[in-house]
Amino acid sequence: MRKIAAAMLALALLLAACGEGSFTEAELRGMLEAKATREILAFEYGDYDGDGVDEAFALVGAKLDDGSIMGELWYAGPNGAQMLEASETGYWGLIDVFVFGGRRFAVVEEYYTTGALVNLWGVKDGQPYREKISGHGGGLKEISENSFLLYHSALDAMLDAGLGFCMGRTWKPYWFHWDGDGFREYGGTKITEEQLRRCEGAAEILDGIYGITGDIFYRGNGIININHTVLQSEGDIGNYCVTVQLDGESVAVVETGDPSGFYLPALAPDIAAYPELPEIFN
Repeated sequence: MRKIAAAMLALALLLAACGEGSFTEAELRGMLEAKATREILAFEYGDYDGDGVDEAFALVGAKLDDGSIMGELWYAGPNGAQMLEASETGYWGLIDVFVFGGRRFAVVEEYYTTGALVNLWGVKDGQPYREKISGHGGGLKEISENSFLLYHSALDAMLDAGLGFCMGRTWKPYWFHWDGDGFREYGGTKITEEQLRRCEGAAEILDGIYGITGDIFYRGNGIININHTVLQSEGDIGNYCVTVQLDGESVAVVETGDPSGFYLPALAPDIAAYPELPEIFN
C-alpha cells in the first residue's frame, strides 16, 4: 500500500508540473508527512497563485499550552514539500489566509515577549515567496477591501533625561494596502501646523494638544499623525501622538488606541509610497 500511495503521489506531482490536474488535501498532507519529521499542527490549502493547482502551507512542531506553535513553516506544491523557515527565537500563531487583489496569501505571525512580526507568503508559478512587507509589524487587521493595519511595537513612550534614551513600550497602527501589483505602505509626507490649521476642525484639535507640537505626517489615505511632546518631572520628555482623518477640507480625530509614542514617516520605507499634498495644503 505504501508503494502504491507513493506512486500515486509521484503521478500527481508529474501531472501538476505539466499543468494538468491539481492536488487533494490528502496528497498535499502526504507530501509534508513524507519530508517533515514533526507533527502537522496547522494546515491551510488552496489555489494561491490562481493557476488551478492547489498548494498548502503548514506549521509542524510542538504546541504550547497557550495554543501557539514552536516549530517550522512548510510549503507543499507542484515541486513537492520544502521547509520555509523555523521559529528560532519566538513561536508561531496559527495560519490565517487573506485575499488581496483576488490573490490568496498565507499569514503567520511569529510572537515574541513584547510583540509580534507578521510573515506573509504568496505563491508564484508554483513557488512560494515571502512578501517584502514581512517583518514590519504584527497584528494584521483588515479595515477595508485591500487595505489593512500592521501594529508596530516600539520603545518610544518617554525620553529619559538621565539615561539619554527612550523607554516605555507602545503599540501603534500603520496603514498599508494592495495596489494591484504589490503591497504598499501609506508613507507620511511632512506638513506644517500652519498648513493643517487650514482644515475645518483643525484649530480646535491643535489648541487642545498639551505640550509642543512636533512632526506632522499626511498619508495618502487621508490619515494625519500629529506628534507632540510634554515636559515631565526631572527633565524627562513624554512622547504622544494624535491621529486625525482628512475628509474633503475638514479633519476629525480617529481613535487608534494608546496615544503614547511617536509616529515615523513610514514603518516599511522600502515599500512606502509618499503622497503629493492635496490642494488645501498648497
